Amino acid sequence: MIIKKINKGDYVDTNQLLAFDHVVRHGSFSKAARMMDISQPTISIRIKNLEEEVGGELFKRGGNKLELSELGRTFLPFAQQAIGTINKGMDQAKLAKEGRGGKIAIGTLPTLADHYFSSTLATLYKTHPHIGIVVHTGHNQELLEMLYEGYVKLCVMTYPFFNTELRSLLHIREPLLLVTHPDHPLAQKDEIELNDIDDRANPYLLVDWSVDAKRVQREMLTGRNDFEVPPQTAYDLLKSGMGVALLTETMVAKDIDQGTLVSLSVKAFPKLYRESALVQLKKEKEISSSLRTFINVFSDQIESEKSCELKSFTF
Repeated sequence: MIIKKINKGDYVDTNQLLAFDHVVRHGSFSKAARMMDISQPTISIRIKNLEEEVGGELFKRGGNKLELSELGRTFLPFAQQAIGTINKGMDQAKLAKEGRGGKIAIGTLPTLADHYFSSTLATLYKTHPHIGIVVHTGHNQELLEMLYEGYVKLCVMTYPFFNTELRSLLHIREPLLLVTHPDHPLAQKDEIELNDIDDRANPYLLVDWSVDAKRVQREMLTGRNDFEVPPQTAYDLLKSGMGVALLTETMVAKDIDQGTLVSLSVKAFPKLYRESALVQLKKEKEISSSLRTFINVFSDQIESEKSCELKSFTF
């Protein structure tokens, strides 16, 4: 391997840097040669060639003890840094090849960045600490642009999508539940009518999960002004005792178990779902080992959520 000097057309061989480092650490050319399993003339030639590139002697000549010259002392930390960087790069490349390292960039909708997504990142950090992860968020169109521009390699986005240049790797289906605070008047009934939601939600917090979910909610809210909020805002308002909202079962499962939120049983209310997909551009013919590791851990985390339905595609 060679490192090109920026200001000249010359080259420094990494073997020359290694020879220099070994001579310094072992205090003699002969010991350095033995440690590198090469002849002493070979290591001397490497040091001489390196001195020609650096522009002067790296060691003081003529004394009983081998000492660095001023030029050698100046150059040594940079030589060692270069060696360390190369070694680190080689280690990371090997880890990436084995699926235990590398760096991956994932895009996701903000509303899909919690729960099983965040638990995936936590698990990856524990089990594959050498994998670097960068997460970008945005709406569907922004995620598409990130994919096209190469900022990310995978995205978690709303399903269905109608872009023929995308490939689904995973399809996730999460039930949506009508939820409120346990002290809310509607929580005191075992079963309620649709018009009870319209009349007594106070207010109904409309969350845009999908075209179908939004249509059903609007049909339910006859003559009401919109109170449309993001999922996290709806969740926070519910926890404060205000209103009724349609949230994913994943989002509220712990609260329902703990009794801090309750799921409402509503007559004739259809089953609704949030659907999302982990996607890749079709033109990407291969998936790196580190991305495969992410996908496998992501799948495991989704499957651990009993309420979620997961469909995997061959990749």
